[in-house]
Amino acid sequence: MNKIQTSSSASISFKEKIRELFNIFRLRLLEPKGMKKVEGLFKDLNEYKNLLLLYSGKPIENTRILEIGFGPRPLRMVLLKSYGAKIKGVDLDSPLLYGKISEVINIWKKNGFERAIKSFIRFYLFDITERKILEKAVELRGKKLTFSFSQDELYICDASELDFDSHLFDLIISEDVFEHIEISSLKKLIFKMVHWLDPSGIALIRPNIFTGICGGHLTEWFPPVVNSNMKRKSEPWEHLRKKRFQPNTFLNKLTRKEYREMFSQYFDILEERVKYPDLGKKWLNPEIRQELKVYSDEEIFSNQVLFVLKPKIIKK
Repeated sequence: MNKIQTSSSASISFKEKIRELFNIFRLRLLEPKGMKKVEGLFKDLNEYKNLLLLYSGKPIENTRILEIGFGPRPLRMVLLKSYGAKIKGVDLDSPLLYGKISEVINIWKKNGFERAIKSFIRFYLFDITERKILEKAVELRGKKLTFSFSQDELYICDASELDFDSHLFDLIISEDVFEHIEISSLKKLIFKMVHWLDPSGIALIRPNIFTGICGGHLTEWFPPVVNSNMKRKSEPWEHLRKKRFQPNTFLNKLTRKEYREMFSQYFDILEERVKYPDLGKKWLNPEIRQELKVYSDEEIFSNQVLFVLKPKIIKK
């Protein structure tokens, strides 16, 4: 039997997995309703369009894009396609696109029982509604959403093992994925990215930095609820201080400084944008700051940081 591969599970107890799943379900119920539910996707889209035009001088239409880590719901890919982009995507986990039993069985074989069940439940509880909302939002903007992919658009594998032709893409994007890639694979991937990109292209990579308050990926400290006074078992920066709980996912634990060093080997870093400046400041009392004294304020208040990258000119 082939080895099951997944990017979303970790060696934690069954009890902790249930607790994390319950918290995720609770957070999903608290999400915005209606059109507000898909606002984040359009914010990302506008950011991509503006940065691509600024640094590459290209519109999003007909732009060749690679998304690294499209996730269980490739909504970002679908949205970009509706705006005329030519997009490919790669992820370790198979997506549940149509809710078919055959898809669930395939996910079970490739990524395990846990991933299959989570995908099935999420599809019928949340995904169908979210797709309808996104379809309506796209129509209101004069576009048409088509939720379908050809075989050469979705790759289910380790991104670092892919081999694309040089200069095949104008834009590479990734959201909340690089922190889940083992460091050896990440170094290999970054090296390949610079060759995959057109010399005039850019990469927009947004990892969730480990040293930020949400960097431990504990559901109680996900960005939308960091400032809430919800009842929690864990403490602020639990993953750096107490370390009593583990997330249900693999983390490479890279700091912002370490990402910067890795990217700068092959790319010029044009910008770094923190999605939620000062996130966690509410909880940073003198006692906790003392415990975290080995970390700079930049690291502590990093969360989802967008690195805008341009390939360095490689001298022959």
